[in-house]
Amino acid sequence: MLRASVQATGRQVDLLAVNDPVADPLLPGARELRCLVDAVVLRDREERDEALGPLQEAVGVEGAVRAAAVTGNFEMMNRLLDGIGVGPFEGMTDIAADLGVDWPRY
Repeated sequence: MLRASVQATGRQVDLLAVNDPVADPLLPGARELRCLVDAVVLRDREERDEALGPLQEAVGVEGAVRAAAVTGNFEMMNRLLDGIGVGPFEGMTDIAADLGVDWPRY
């Protein structure tokens, strides 16, 4: 989704920042969004609550609400697919390799 939205808007982005917290993603609010996503994925409520304030400052309340909704929905879908044994789709492993993520092959 990030790659498609970047292409649609013509913005620059460093996709390596998805997996590298030191890399500059080149998008406003991206570092703050990463903190929220990490907290949600790790199920850390305290960290999640701490991430919301800076995210709201970076992208506004409406942006933070949208980011939280997308993050929650995406995490729910991932857990459901993992639970029923659906692995990464063909072609996604190439993107994962570009990001330095080692996904198991099913």
